[in-house]
Amino acid sequence: MFLESSPKPIDSSLQTSVDKLEKTSPGLSVIAARQFRYSLVQTGIELMVTSPRKFNVLEEFILRASLEITPNPTEVELAQVLGLDPIFVRNTSANLQALNTLKVLPDGSIQITPEGRAFYEKGSVPQPPESHPLYAIADPLLEATAFELNPLRESALNLPNLGDFLPLNSRIQSVESLTLTEVQQRLIHQGLGFHSPESGKEVTAFQIAEPPETRWQSVALFAIFDTLNQRLTLQLRRGQQLLESATLWLETLQSEGEISLTELLAIPCKESSPQENPEVEARLEQVRTAATTSEDNAEENTPETGSVILIAESQIQTQFLEILKTANHQVLIYLPQFTEQGIDDRLLQGLETLVKRGVWILMGQGTVSEKSSETPPILPEWLTKLAAIKTAEGLSAIQVVELQQSHAKEVVIDRQIYICSAHNWLTYGGDRLPQGETVYQVTLPEIVTDAYQSLSIQFQQRAESLWQQAISSQDESLATLSLSIWGGLGMAESALQQIQDQEWLELLPIWLKIACQGLRSQQLSPDDPSLNQALSQLSELTPDSPQLDSLCEAWRQVMAVIASGDRTLALNLLCEPVWQDFIRLGIASEAVESPDAFIDSELAKLAATVSSIQNLPLKKSKRHKSG
Repeated sequence: MFLESSPKPIDSSLQTSVDKLEKTSPGLSVIAARQFRYSLVQTGIELMVTSPRKFNVLEEFILRASLEITPNPTEVELAQVLGLDPIFVRNTSANLQALNTLKVLPDGSIQITPEGRAFYEKGSVPQPPESHPLYAIADPLLEATAFELNPLRESALNLPNLGDFLPLNSRIQSVESLTLTEVQQRLIHQGLGFHSPESGKEVTAFQIAEPPETRWQSVALFAIFDTLNQRLTLQLRRGQQLLESATLWLETLQSEGEISLTELLAIPCKESSPQENPEVEARLEQVRTAATTSEDNAEENTPETGSVILIAESQIQTQFLEILKTANHQVLIYLPQFTEQGIDDRLLQGLETLVKRGVWILMGQGTVSEKSSETPPILPEWLTKLAAIKTAEGLSAIQVVELQQSHAKEVVIDRQIYICSAHNWLTYGGDRLPQGETVYQVTLPEIVTDAYQSLSIQFQQRAESLWQQAISSQDESLATLSLSIWGGLGMAESALQQIQDQEWLELLPIWLKIACQGLRSQQLSPDDPSLNQALSQLSELTPDSPQLDSLCEAWRQVMAVIASGDRTLALNLLCEPVWQDFIRLGIASEAVESPDAFIDSELAKLAATVSSIQNLPLKKSKRHKSG
């Protein structure tokens, strides 16, 4: 019915992350999570890097002299000033010239260059360029090229190739197309230390050293549905890191219809979606709006005003079964279609426990066309399992009928709690994607009443239709089904009136069995006029009337159930004329001295029957594997 976790394409390696996300954000439902691999392009490059060093004493003297002495001195003159052999000055001058910091004029004098002036102000001189190996990694998802000191390890990664679904190649920038300035800026951004102009260390050139190679990287794609805002979002993640720019690009592709999410997320295509019922959808929209309001004003919600609670997806089945246990009188259930996955042992046991307490259960399924190629209406396995649940009087306790087609699951408990869920189908570029199971628990009186009236009217209309068919064909099984639906809706008096109007008195024993369950569910009061009306029918019967034996047994059961709740009311019903009819028809034996003695005897039988039923183990249904 309400599945604990709908079958969704989620990679097992991502399940922990999915559970964490849904637990911390109950309004979010991950409808798919899939891992991919995609190719990075690794290219070996060689950087040419210049690094400064401190001046030695002679270098500093020569550069300073070229700046401050006028006219410019020659190398020989500087050697004489220093008292050195000219060879030392010439060698140092040659080094400075090679570094483009000094030049010798035609007259033999020396002059500092603009570059030399800049280095002199910094107190350092550049060294000859050094070669440094580096690896450029072009990432199409990030649409960027990064640099690594070491090459990436080769890894096969046995995962689907994201490049088969997305145009990744168009986002790869070749390293050859990068300018020196772009390389320098990327090196600064990554903080690798090769290019640091403020310290004098600069990359002056780069070249391709190794041909491009493919390296595989894993990435995860999450499809997340916001159940409160009814919005689907996509996320590309690498571990815990959200790839924001890649996510925006993916959503743009998807919105423009450039990709198929059903293929990308490995979601089986659904040829047709459930038919949307406008009335039900309007009610669901009220629930969604109220859920958002309730979340914003959680402190103001009280049992008197009611609330709307979104049940966490992982807790859906457990919470539903717990809520179902609270039923005391009546449960109305609608499912778009019964499936083998919709029923399990826990649900069957829960329903059977309710029936033993006297709760009426009515179940409806959407009408399916005979021409439809889909599963036929109401699977026989369902009927067999549900029909096996009986009232204490042996009557089928759960009525299953076809109602109007709708896309939502709806349950109303005791006209006080409304549980609803819809597998809405999201349309994106022609894709049909299930959002997963979104279940709300509603106690807002207006919405609960609206839901109850909508379902109860459909059940009433179905009961009337079945009754007309039963009359036409004199089919007691159809008549019993329609009477049971009326009984489940608390319309026992209407059911009795139909029997009397058609003078179909053979159905009175069935009606009395229905009345027993109605008394237990407290939908039929012991002083209800219909009971006196049914008692008045006894005067029209004779000892040879058809179905008299079953009628007598049914009246004994009714009186016992009434007496178990209020002995005085039972005795009041057995007024003198009624008591005489009980004796005349054999409902009460002539050996029974009084109504008191009759009540004592029937109460003892009832106690023994109840004890016997309570001691019976609940039958476990066999599980059926889906084909």
